[in-house]
Amino acid sequence: MSAISNIYPLLARLLPPRITPAPRPGHLLRLYAGVGMPSQRAALGDSFSLINCLDEAADLQAVYTDLRSQALEGSISALNDLGWIWLNGKYWRADPTLAGHLLRMAALQGNATAWFNLAQQHYFGKGVMVSYACAAEYYQHAFERGLDLAAAALGDLYEEEVCDTHVQDWQVDPQRAYQWFMRGAQRGDARCRFEVGYRLLHGQQVEVDTKAALYWLELAAVAKVVQAAEELAIHFSLSNDTLRYLFWRDQAIGLGSNLALTMKLDDQVRS
Repeated sequence: MSAISNIYPLLARLLPPRITPAPRPGHLLRLYAGVGMPSQRAALGDSFSLINCLDEAADLQAVYTDLRSQALEGSISALNDLGWIWLNGKYWRADPTLAGHLLRMAALQGNATAWFNLAQQHYFGKGVMVSYACAAEYYQHAFERGLDLAAAALGDLYEEEVCDTHVQDWQVDPQRAYQWFMRGAQRGDARCRFEVGYRLLHGQQVEVDTKAALYWLELAAVAKVVQAAEELAIHFSLSNDTLRYLFWRDQAIGLGSNLALTMKLDDQVRS
């Protein structure tokens, strides 16, 4: 009998019938959902329906009972979501050990978000030793299973200076970081497209390639990455391309850029 076929008979024993709710946090903490993500966030982008359901629930036990039932019926997404909730401890008392078991169960059945959450667990050291090497491995599994944003996490990881003396399994590798940003950009991740464009424009880790840089930055800006619109506005301002400068300056303002708004105010003063 395979390890996967043994999962669901074990779940009834792993998942307690009742939860112990965590103290409700203040307003600012309620805006922070913790590390990792639920399955619905990964699938729906900006739609945080599970988080909204948990935030607004009058009876968290009822929400848990429903998720538990889904997990026992074979829902891999519910396994991930339960693991994510127990990992963070925002809605009921944290249990990172149980979280790790549930996330691994979901991950071994191909759930990309569960691999991402396992990476987050090892990156932050929630119930395990901090290990950037393990985090990188799990982020890569997530990316290979279709979670494009994991490439950005890998890019960040390979650029991160290790300050924690307990982390001894990691070495900064800017070239590898760029490679991951490029892989994510090619798969359509907006953040990665900005990172690639920025590096090509400024010659970081790669030779300057203005034409390619503008291509990636424009794709990122269209996807509402405000930093990309800012970079485009600055570039066209310096190159005296007034029409494109004004276009991207105003696009950045529409995305909430204080920098672009300052640029517009300066333009008005000079005129």
